[in-house]
This record gives sequence, structure tokens and C-alpha cells, in this order.
Amino acid sequence: MDEAKEQDVLKKLADDDRLPARFFEDGKLSPTDEARMQEIAESTGQPIRRVLERLGLVSQREWAEACAEELDLALIGASDFPVPLPQDPRLSADYLKRNGVAPIKIEADETIVVVADPFDDETTTALRLIFGATLTLAIATDRDIEAAFQRHEASESEDEDQLLSISGVDTLDTARLTELANDAPTIKYIEALFAKAIESRATDIHVEALEAGPRVRLRIDGILVETDPPERHLYDGMVSRLKILAEMDISERRLPQDGRIRQKAAGRPIDMRVASAPTIHGESMVLRLLDGSSGLSTLDEIQIPARVKKTLSGALRQPNGLILVTGPTGSGKTTTLHAALGQLNKAGRKIVTIENPVEVQTPGLIQIEVNPDLGWTFAAALRTILRHDPDVLMVGEIRDSETAELAVRAAMTGHLVLSTLHTNRAEEALMRLTDMGVPEYLLNSVVRMTAAQRLVRTLCDHCKAPVDLSKTPKAQAMYARLAKIDPELGALEDWKIHKSVGCDACNKTGYAGRQAVFEAMGADDLLQRAEDGSGPSHTMGQEGLRLVAEGKTTLDELIRVFGVYDFWK
Repeated sequence: MDEAKEQDVLKKLADDDRLPARFFEDGKLSPTDEARMQEIAESTGQPIRRVLERLGLVSQREWAEACAEELDLALIGASDFPVPLPQDPRLSADYLKRNGVAPIKIEADETIVVVADPFDDETTTALRLIFGATLTLAIATDRDIEAAFQRHEASESEDEDQLLSISGVDTLDTARLTELANDAPTIKYIEALFAKAIESRATDIHVEALEAGPRVRLRIDGILVETDPPERHLYDGMVSRLKILAEMDISERRLPQDGRIRQKAAGRPIDMRVASAPTIHGESMVLRLLDGSSGLSTLDEIQIPARVKKTLSGALRQPNGLILVTGPTGSGKTTTLHAALGQLNKAGRKIVTIENPVEVQTPGLIQIEVNPDLGWTFAAALRTILRHDPDVLMVGEIRDSETAELAVRAAMTGHLVLSTLHTNRAEEALMRLTDMGVPEYLLNSVVRMTAAQRLVRTLCDHCKAPVDLSKTPKAQAMYARLAKIDPELGALEDWKIHKSVGCDACNKTGYAGRQAVFEAMGADDLLQRAEDGSGPSHTMGQEGLRLVAEGKTTLDELIRVFGVYDFWK
């Protein structure tokens, strides 16, 4: 559109007495928006305010605030409407609902009527003819006016009141939440949030209700990073929208719920695990993103060190036994196990996984998702699957004595079993199983390997900067001591130490991506430990220092992951 024509359209907009001038002054509406708005309004017969909302240009709240400010009228909230509403025989309920009108006070000397659109001359003229000089107008959103009528109708129905008291569910509030969830601005925000999460490689979305207002954070490379939150008035609609997508009960806001969302975001299929929890300021939600398009990682792709890969490959070649990978939640254990299963996934083997939830879907594997709420636990599923003639089993987690006993029994009876434990070090895995009641002599005969891993953030290649140790003698002395921990790290002068800086490419964090560090103990190492208590010959801390020496991460990151006193062990 040329400049002259654009000015004409802007003038037409400014002269349009059906719209608050604020939207043009602050650039909320463009000439292109005007054309779309006019076309849809004329073709559908919808009021301008509803067209603007459906297009995602102006929300109901923004419309009401602009009208109240421009015309110096009171802005009425949902809680300001009386129940029941006052009535006048000259105003039918159908007329009021159809035109977005609700009286809140009708007396001989004063009448207050709330309208959704004070620029609707036909409606305001009719009201002035009826009530004359006693009339005072106020502004509210269509949504709040509709909710007021719903509460009014409910108050007149004794049977409905009784139903609500028995069920404990506010069906009127449910209708309002459903309307909020289906608003164009809410849908637009959630779609943009999902797309940003995918593009940022986020693993989780945290939607939180705080006293100061909504907060939304993305967990990127293990760290929570704030992103643009929704406007305060959109928050309830956003939570309701997410609950609808996750097939959760939007009317239940007093108890936590779990659900799942499966849809496309940023052009890719995404599976999201959703958990809600009531808080003092409203419901908060966490969404775990499981990217269905990322594909199965191989052992080479997750960059397992050669010595660990050799130990793991040797254990995977065994016809039976138990392989354990340990580490805290979020350390990449499931990714490692699925990479190992990918190496075993041949037509001649039946491989069954038991997980909670199934995070990586792999062709050729029989994958089972447990549901403890229904009694379908890891132990119950493992007991069942042992009757289905599997060759290889993957148990998502051994967390109780029954599962531990069944896993060891399966390993003893000719199955290769892979599983995870929550311990800090590889050498602690057998101690953990012993604490669960598994006899030590059985473990010595069936465990083929224990491994531990962590994920450390790697430096952003776009902004990392080299460190000159000669300018900081204390730091140089510290690094010199660390270099002596492992002769394989080489002389300190050969280290390529870098520091994090931060740029747009890494969200100002200085880091982009993560890499796993490992330690492993094979069957011989475990027997040696039983004799002298020794640990792995090469630890995760040493692997982390190697990444520091190669300029891939920082000492600060190792301390964050392992702790001040443990990162070199």
C-alpha cells in the first residue's frame, strides 16, 4: 500500500466513531487490519469488537479498558455484578444478551446499565429513551456480562442450585473458562509459546501463577529461562486451554491433575506430559516436551567416551545379565538406554521396554507405559512381560524391592535387562540394590556393568572467549593442580580454557547444548571393588575436566553440576 493511500485509510480509521481512538494512536491497528475487520464484519454481521477479538488484534479486556478510558466510564469486573440482576419489563433477556447489555442497578432516581460496546448508538439510544436522565452507562467485557446472566439464571433455578451443591462443581464457571480457553488471543499465545519452546530446544515449560502476575519459563539446557508471560487477564484462559488440550477437567482447580498433549508445533509432532497443581495465587502447570521428531540417538551421537563405549558394548554382547545406568533425574539416562537398545534392535530379538512415561518411541520395540494409579506398576508390568518370551528388557527405573528382585530374577533366567537407578556414582549402584534386599552374591553373578552420567552445558561457539591464565595467578595455580589429577589431560599450557559470554544465539546464557559425561564399571571392575572397595578407573569429574581442557565447557559449569567438592572425583 502506497503512503498516500495508507494515510487515507488511517484518517478513515481515526474518523470511525465505532472504535476507540487509542487503538490507532498506539499502532494497535494497521490499515491492513482495518480492511480485514471491515470485510469480516460486513460478511458475518458480527460487531466490530467481536471481529477484533477473533482476529487476535484486540482482546475483550483491551476493548473494555480503551472504551472506559476514552469515554470516562466506570469499568465493571465480574465480581461487581449483583446476583440476581435487577429486571425491567421493558428489557427482555434476549435483547440484553444479544446486545451485550446488563443492568446492575434500577431505582427511581438512578439506573446503572453495563454495556460491552458504548459506541453502539442504536443500543445506547434505546436505553436513554427508556431510562432518561437517570441512566448511567458503565463498561464490561462480553464475557463478564455473559457470566453475570449465567449466575442470574442459576440463582432462579432451585434444581440447578441443588445440583451444584451436591456435585461441588461450578458449571457456570466452567462455561466461562471454556469461553476464555477458546478466545483467539489465548490460542495465539499458546501456539507461539509452543513454537518458541521447540525452537529454543526447551525440555519443559513452566507456567506459574505468582502474586505479581503470571510467569512463564522454559528449561533450556537444564536451566530455567524466563520468556514473555501472558497478560494477567489471559492467564485463566491459558491454563484452561492447556487443560482442554491435555484432556483434563477444567472445572477442578482444587486438586492436582495429570494429562498429555499430542499435537504439532513448529511443524513437528510434539508429545507433552502435563501436570497441574493448585497454588495460593492460582493454578500452576509444568509441561514436559517429548519431541517425537528428534529420532533415536546412537551411542556415537551421544558422544560416549571410548573406554565407556567399550565397556558398554561388551556388556550388550552378553546373552543375559543386568546393565545399570545411574544418575539424578534429567541426566540423560533414558537417552543412553535407548541408544543401547538401538544397537540391540535386530529382527531376531524381542525387546520390550517398561517406562513411565514412554519418552522415546522406537520402531521395532514393544513399549509399555505403566500407570501406578491403576496398579499397573513397574513390578506388575515386569511380572507380566516375563511370560511374553522377551530377549531384552528395559525397565525405566528400579525404585522398590519388588522391581529389583524381579529384574535380578529376569537377568538370572536368560534375559538381558537394562535399567536405571537414582544414585550419584557407578560404584553405588550395587549398594543401592543391596539396600533394597537383593543378596550381594546374586548381584555379583548377574550385573554386567554399572554406569553413571551427568549432563553439562557446552559453551556457545558464537560468543565463548579464551581465558588468559597469565593475568590471574591464583586461577593459574588452581588449574595447575587440576591438571595433575589426570595425566591424560596433558600439560596446562596445552589446555584451551574458555569462558562464557552470552549472545542472542544462546539466549544470553553463554551456553548452547549439553554433553553427557560418564563413568563405568564392568564386571571385572565390580569384582575388584568387592575385594578392595575401589571405584571406576576414570570418573565423570575427569571427563568434565577434559571438556574444560578442550574449551567445550567451564569450571563453573562443572561445579554447578557436581558441587564444589565433588567435580574432580
